[in-house]
Amino acid sequence: MVKWKRGNLAKPKLTISPLTIMAKRTRKLWVGIGVATIAGASATGNLGAQDPGHQDHAQPAPPAQKGNAKPGEGGEAYLTDGGPRDTRIRFYRDIALVRGHLLVGGELVSLELWDEALPHFLHPTEELYGLMEKYIKLHRMPPFKRELEALAQAVKAKRKGAHDQALAVVERRLDAALAVAKRFMTPVRSFAVKSAIEVLRTAQSEYGASMEGGRFTKPVEYQDSRGFVWQAERMIEAAAAGDSAALAGARAAFARLKTAWPAPMPPEKPVLEVGEISALISQIELATSRL
Repeated sequence: MVKWKRGNLAKPKLTISPLTIMAKRTRKLWVGIGVATIAGASATGNLGAQDPGHQDHAQPAPPAQKGNAKPGEGGEAYLTDGGPRDTRIRFYRDIALVRGHLLVGGELVSLELWDEALPHFLHPTEELYGLMEKYIKLHRMPPFKRELEALAQAVKAKRKGAHDQALAVVERRLDAALAVAKRFMTPVRSFAVKSAIEVLRTAQSEYGASMEGGRFTKPVEYQDSRGFVWQAERMIEAAAAGDSAALAGARAAFARLKTAWPAPMPPEKPVLEVGEISALISQIELATSRL
């Protein structure tokens, strides 16, 4: 160990192994995406830096045109919040949001509510893929836009067998993309939990956007929030495996939280108020905070 002596201004030389240098460069690469996008420079930078490429989505969304809604359109409130500052968490969150859409869409398909299901298979491409595309390209992840489009086409054609086959392909592509992203997440469990909490906050936003005058007026947003909560629960169950205390607290809160979505189609009146949703999400966050 090198000891510093009074009056010794010369900095001692430290030997850094090539593996250490490589590890540092790998950790820096992920968030350097924002720099590379703007300046075309090599990917370096602060892992917590906000990606300027997402700033357009932080602006308030234009008011919806009533009476002219098309399949795939909705009041996607979560697209106006700018997202978490850490781009790794944002990417993980967006992958989970895609899965949340497909999850609730699949529930509607199983009920043969094809028209109601279609928006949830269009939203991943229309609303989310563009936010992730530069990460996918830069890190050479297998792209999955065409696979998402094929899945939506199967739903539009109301073909259950084609839906099942296309969904399996999309799930494999999502797994592959997330596997690459997880190389930049240490520890992975912590990133999974933080991303799940972001998914829950998105669900809260969509739940609030689905109501007017104390009634559900936008079933697509209600369904979005349902899919997001169910997906976040899966993430936390996987991340907290082996931690009985964290799982017990999270499961109790989820059991109450999920009563707000008794079925894929909204009830006549809300079971829980937005404030109650927020409080339960805070309980889940607290229960999993040590992870």
